[in-house]
Amino acid sequence: MSLSLRAVLPSSPIAALNSLPVCASRFCPRPPTLWQRWWARNEGISLGDRWYCSLDCFQAGFYQALERAAFAPPRSAARANRLPLGLILLSQGAITAGQLHDALQQQRASGSGRLGEWLVRLKAVTEEQVTAALAAQQGCPLLALQPPHAVPEKMYWPELLVERYTAVPVFHSPARAMLYVGFQGPVAHTFLLSLEHILGCRTQACILPANAYHRHLKLRAVTVEGETILIKERQDSVAMTRTIGNYAEQVRAQRCRLTHCDDLIWTRLEPASGPPVDFLFRLPEMG
Repeated sequence: MSLSLRAVLPSSPIAALNSLPVCASRFCPRPPTLWQRWWARNEGISLGDRWYCSLDCFQAGFYQALERAAFAPPRSAARANRLPLGLILLSQGAITAGQLHDALQQQRASGSGRLGEWLVRLKAVTEEQVTAALAAQQGCPLLALQPPHAVPEKMYWPELLVERYTAVPVFHSPARAMLYVGFQGPVAHTFLLSLEHILGCRTQACILPANAYHRHLKLRAVTVEGETILIKERQDSVAMTRTIGNYAEQVRAQRCRLTHCDDLIWTRLEPASGPPVDFLFRLPEMG
């Protein structure tokens, strides 16, 4: 028995037809007819704000997007000039010039650690004082939720990036399409830009005290079920595209997003049901 297009269209066909996606690939082999668009509407994959009708078209689009992300100039986010943390604590009367000098000497001698950590070790200040000064330095609110609130699983990111940027999601507002991101240390503005690409929402930074940050880490450990695949060997764009294409087919991904985080390419596949799958690739070598 043959089916006509009229037989499968919804009761309000005009609105439905206007919303049918069109494949973003310039070399799509499928004719862009109404019939083809209707039957392919549930088969394709969205890459950012573009939709591809088949796996082949998606891989071609992903390769081009990957080349743009991998070889684009390093992103920079506008940052205001910040007063050094030591000067802020000094101006607040929390420490003396001698204490600041001793902490700086210890930091230089060890070659590691943040100034605030050394001031706490020397018992010049408390962790709370350092956190408050850090919030003032970064121009961000100081946030300590009691207890921490879970956010949708797709708003979490791989543990490697949590450790690298000491950042966790603390609150999600669907109505405002806003995610509040808590940092234990200085705010990584380029990472916030990467999050906006992957999560599809705006971000707002805040500073978390150490104890609140660790509570969010514990909540994350029992909340996140998504898989992260770290590709340690450096791959070229063709190999990355093949890897993502194979996994997209396996998990029946409906959406894909990608961005870069310093020396990593971060790709996320979102299936129709279930948690997302994150991939972290090393940036391919130039040339």
